Amino acid sequence: MSETDSHLQLGPMSAVLTLPDQIDVADGAGGPVRLSDLATMADGRIVAIHAPAGGGGADLPERLGELGFLVGERVRVLARAPFGDPIAVRVGSGTFALRRAEADCVKVVIRDTLTR
Repeated sequence: MSETDSHLQLGPMSAVLTLPDQIDVADGAGGPVRLSDLATMADGRIVAIHAPAGGGGADLPERLGELGFLVGERVRVLARAPFGDPIAVRVGSGTFALRRAEADCVKVVIRDTLTR
């Protein structure tokens, strides 16, 4: 599969989604971090989604994409369970609970302020 839509690109058999060239990440506060490392109530923009290491969950990027976790989308960590798992995340108009292992597969750039 080479391309599923104009926002989401999937390399052949790679299970890695990467940032399209047209999305500007220059306003990020540094390099990409895992979504699970984003502070509570911090905003970010998705720049990549990859399958977990170890071979299991190769379909995770596709499943997250179906929920709206697409490269270029804004995300916000809303809350964390007492031991950090699961994490409540808002992407678009939806709110989802992700396991820490799932959130580790989503790379984001931290944004100080997002224009709405």
